[in-house]
Amino acid sequence: MTDHTVLLGEDFPHKVSAEYPSRESAEQAVQRLTEHAQIPRTQINIVQPNDPLIARKLEPEVTGIRRTLARSHLVFGGAGLVLGLVVALILVSVGPVLTRSSPLFTFIVFGFFFTIFGLLLAGLVSLRPDHDSMIAKTRTASRTGQWTVIVHCQDQDQQERAKEVVNTTAETL
Repeated sequence: MTDHTVLLGEDFPHKVSAEYPSRESAEQAVQRLTEHAQIPRTQINIVQPNDPLIARKLEPEVTGIRRTLARSHLVFGGAGLVLGLVVALILVSVGPVLTRSSPLFTFIVFGFFFTIFGLLLAGLVSLRPDHDSMIAKTRTASRTGQWTVIVHCQDQDQQERAKEVVNTTAETL
């Protein structure tokens, strides 16, 4: 079990993208990635200019994203509820008179608001803001006639190896 499986339901949560001016240079990059970084070809996609399948190539794990949504909301929502109830318990035990005089209301309010806060954090994790810039750059490259190689990496080690290989040849990263 890797470090990301508790919250993320994706098999390939890390991504690397690199832009190339031609199909040949993009395919050469793919070859170098498979030979030098030992990344399986199935984890590498090439986005051509005006590619109709760009969304699927950028985020191929629709089921994994669904799992990420469910897991993160369950974990953060549950943690928020537990934390809220613990804070309420402390306030009811040794807190101000207001919280001690109305313990049921204190538990309801703190349990509710901490759960909501946990769910908001889960939404932030689920949106994967770390992928936004890569998606935007790839869409722009596709519209402007560039070829983009996208590597879907299993872990940070594989991501670093992919970056090392494409850093020497990519127009932009």
